[in-house]
Amino acid sequence: LSMMQKRMHKAFEKYLKQRSLHSQAELDRCQALSKETYQKMKTAEEKLSEEIGLISEFLESLTDESAATNDAGVKAQAGPDAAGSNE
Repeated sequence: LSMMQKRMHKAFEKYLKQRSLHSQAELDRCQALSKETYQKMKTAEEKLSEEIGLISEFLESLTDESAATNDAGVKAQAGPDAAGSNE
């Protein structure tokens, strides 16, 4: 019985060592995947930031053009109405 317990103990120690190595390998794999995912997210965030900047510039240019067009239209409409020669 004592010999059998010793053999089972050694087998169990071997199993735990193998399990530990497997767990460490899985942890390393997960950490590498996490690092890769972080880099992808960082790259995507930078690209989105650039795109948002371009969209903001575009919208500002539309606003500027619209304001200039509206100002010109208001001045054009205000002139004839003020003079009373519209109709």
